[in-house]
Amino acid sequence: MKKADIVILAGQSNAVGCAYVEYLSKHFPPERIRKWRDGYENIKINYYSHDKKSKGFEKTTFNCTVLTDDTFGLEVGIAETLDKKYPGQEFFIVKCAFGGVTLYNDFISPSADKKYDPDSFADQKEDAAAALMAGESFRPGWCYNELVKLLSESIKTLEDKGYAPSIKALCWMQGESDANSEEATVAYADNYDAFLYDLKTRFAEYIDGCVFIDAGISKVWERYERMNEIKRKYAEKRPDCVFLDTIGAGLTTTNEPYDEPDIGHYDSDSLIKLGNMFGERIDNI
Repeated sequence: MKKADIVILAGQSNAVGCAYVEYLSKHFPPERIRKWRDGYENIKINYYSHDKKSKGFEKTTFNCTVLTDDTFGLEVGIAETLDKKYPGQEFFIVKCAFGGVTLYNDFISPSADKKYDPDSFADQKEDAAAALMAGESFRPGWCYNELVKLLSESIKTLEDKGYAPSIKALCWMQGESDANSEEATVAYADNYDAFLYDLKTRFAEYIDGCVFIDAGISKVWERYERMNEIKRKYAEKRPDCVFLDTIGAGLTTTNEPYDEPDIGHYDSDSLIKLGNMFGERIDNI
């Protein structure tokens, strides 16, 4: 049976991807951008990304993000790096990301807190994306539940096609919203620990040499230093965890769009670089 290497991509808006394709030409040569636009046939993605869902696995390219804009997410840089490291080899990205969500409430998992609601999903709101942007609260655990659901469906799809699924990595870009709250910041390490424990337990049959990669948040967020130190210390204590220093890597949020920079989200060149950074830490063992 052929192995299917799965890469989970999850988190909030910087995991969704808010960088505009139009700015890439200022940073990269046309042939590289053309490759991203054409997509990676050997690296498929199944996603629920803010207000947009794929219909199963599709080739990884631009616009696996939101409905309205020509944007891209971390999956592009991840796919590029994996394709270079393992030319022609198949990978399957499972992406579940929503703008503005927290680990404290939305991604809270069963063993983290008794407030977790196993029946909480995106459809508790008529328009989940609009509700998020309006600042409405969801019942705890809905993002975790959507991730489990999407990952379970993805695994079944692959098994039905004769593959043997193996989860190789979790790429986690999250923490910005939690950093806005003292209570959420204090609880972050415990909640992340529970989140990883519950994923490992729920998908124990498919975890095989999995690496858990957690990216730091940018300087524009309240308590960013504390949050990044929490993430760093957590990763240092666990051999299967990695911390990506986004500030040390020089990633920026202050340059695009040119007329009114969106300082909460990574610029197009930085988002590609961050995707590459994730990809570099994923090994096909």
